[in-house]
Amino acid sequence: MDTKAFNDELRRKVWRVIRELEDKKIFIHSAPLQVRLHGELIQLPLISTLVTLNALVPRGSMLLYGGYGGGKTTLVKVLGRFLTGESIKDIEASIIRAHPQLTEEKVVGRLDIGKLLTEGAERIVWRNFIKSFWKIIDEINRLSPSAQDAIFSILSEGIAKYFDGIYETKEYVFYATVNPRDTGSYPLGMPLLDRFGIAVPISMPRYDEITDIAETPDDKLVEWDDSNIPVILSKNELIIIWNLVSRLELDDEAKLFIGAIVREFSACIRTFKELGTFLDSAESICEGCHFNTENAICNKVYTPLSVRAEKDLVRYSKALSWLLGLDIVPVNIVFAIAPYVTWHRIYLSPKFLDSFHGNKFEATRNLIDRVFRNFINRLPIYYRFLRLEFGKKDISLITELERYAASDLIVATDLYPLAKQIIESNYLEKVRNLIKAINSNEQRTVLDILNENDEKLMEHLRGRLFRIFEKLIKRNKRVFVTNVERWRKLFRNLVDVIPGLKDIEKEPLDKPKIRHITIGLTKISIHFTGITNNALVFIEVYGLGKTREIADKLSRFLEEVPTPEKEQEIIRILGQ
Repeated sequence: MDTKAFNDELRRKVWRVIRELEDKKIFIHSAPLQVRLHGELIQLPLISTLVTLNALVPRGSMLLYGGYGGGKTTLVKVLGRFLTGESIKDIEASIIRAHPQLTEEKVVGRLDIGKLLTEGAERIVWRNFIKSFWKIIDEINRLSPSAQDAIFSILSEGIAKYFDGIYETKEYVFYATVNPRDTGSYPLGMPLLDRFGIAVPISMPRYDEITDIAETPDDKLVEWDDSNIPVILSKNELIIIWNLVSRLELDDEAKLFIGAIVREFSACIRTFKELGTFLDSAESICEGCHFNTENAICNKVYTPLSVRAEKDLVRYSKALSWLLGLDIVPVNIVFAIAPYVTWHRIYLSPKFLDSFHGNKFEATRNLIDRVFRNFINRLPIYYRFLRLEFGKKDISLITELERYAASDLIVATDLYPLAKQIIESNYLEKVRNLIKAINSNEQRTVLDILNENDEKLMEHLRGRLFRIFEKLIKRNKRVFVTNVERWRKLFRNLVDVIPGLKDIEKEPLDKPKIRHITIGLTKISIHFTGITNNALVFIEVYGLGKTREIADKLSRFLEEVPTPEKEQEIIRILGQ
């Protein structure tokens, strides 16, 4: 089973979509998305790449900010045809063209009056938009607050509600355009904005781009339809890509940098930004604080980033890494994608925003640059802290952290207090005993350490101990791959190897899924990336006990997936 060839074929189709968008001049915009990899600067077409990336993650949701008449809605409508095979007419029929008089009923659904009158039954007739896979709202800022609430429910829960009816819409790709200059618009609340995973500001075309627009066919005569927009991917293939993208791992620096972004935007030494006090009293809160400097980040961001934002940084970074053919997500990918995932979710200091002439995106990009510089300076401390978590006692680290804490807010609020708690408790002893027991495959001892009710160990340190345990037992993780067709043929053989697998046979394979089987301290996960015969199935085995025995038996039937080199390096560091 050549997993690389399978991924490459899907990736080739996605790149063809991006090329088609560019070659057909469906949307003309020459700004690049810049990514630095292996010392080389890669420049991708910004808009075409980002709108496509949004379709490569499950329930991708994107805001396109820009003036009217630029072709934003046409772009994502044509993209839907490329990526799902749906007809342009069907996609068009499900688009919501927002206006202030559009009621919740016209967005979500209506009662079947005939059923209500004849049978007294409240049957809901759901709108095309709700039932569609490819969802588009044109000028979402023109929706009334009640209609926005209906969209909020879809984005936050994957369900639409009307009267007592509920419609589950768990699989979709969502785009909404915003025209900030529209006078008849309603503000989009922060909770709704936070539900959009990524947002891109779109400026008017440059001089040379206007020349290109003048040379394109007259769209009043030649419309985009099924005859001139080819089907490149199917909906099933797109969902398989969602699952393949989700399997990518982030390297340690990428994880740490995401954490740094969220904490730098959210931390305050005096209050919790989550309480909203910064919005009303930022100046008085910051007055006299020694972290309140010109180069600080904390005094320029008034609202914190949510956990949802952190997850979206992971999801879209994975999507871009998969598109570029990487087998692990490096920090530079996160750096490239971060401004587009964060800028629409935060409220900035008016003074700081004025210094960028009101350009919120550029102001946010400047803050991401600052976070990255701080992160690079802090990186040696991060690695020493990681080794401390894994049981390496480092008394001098406390002195170093104390020195850093005088000028580094993240060290002061997070790393320094936690390192002191680790060293002053019996956490280090427990971690070292845990590592010794894991290396000796002493399952009983491992369970005793994890389950011991130790009053000396704070609850959050117990949680950290369990997370370290998970990381440690994944050092010996082995991954096998097949496809759905071969899985079915080999199932009887696999049942003999994996106790508990038989229960999965009873479940219909009607959607991608991940199923977990635990045998003592042996953990097995089975990931069906799709429902078609060629969709890949991954089986991961890790832990203690019979892990090696089960993995060796699986290797007789299935191809083993090699561990990426960067991940092997991380495993070596953790094992030291």
